Amino acid sequence: MLFTFGLPLILAPMSFLRLFRWEIPEQKALAISLGRSLGVFIAIMAIFAFKAAQTPAAQLFFFDLMLWIFGAMLLLHIYGALRKVQPVLETAEIFMWLVLGLVTLGFYPA
Repeated sequence: MLFTFGLPLILAPMSFLRLFRWEIPEQKALAISLGRSLGVFIAIMAIFAFKAAQTPAAQLFFFDLMLWIFGAMLLLHIYGALRKVQPVLETAEIFMWLVLGLVTLGFYPA
């Protein structure tokens, strides 16, 4: 996630939007700011995943947090698909969020 989403959004948010076929707004400042903000969030979550892997006491919290994030992203992408307000690649992410949630459940700490 860090190299696939986090860093690209931080370093080149408009290129990332074009790659996912989003319509680029005339006023780009908001899209750049939101893209970089999302990139920072993703990067911090990815870095914390390494920290949680080494800290057993943090693992349950981290897994719960990831499940909530994956569930929310799944619902968000389903909503966008139903409203037809997102590019096809965003709609394809529905499957990715579902798989990530199931994999997370599969490795959920006992």
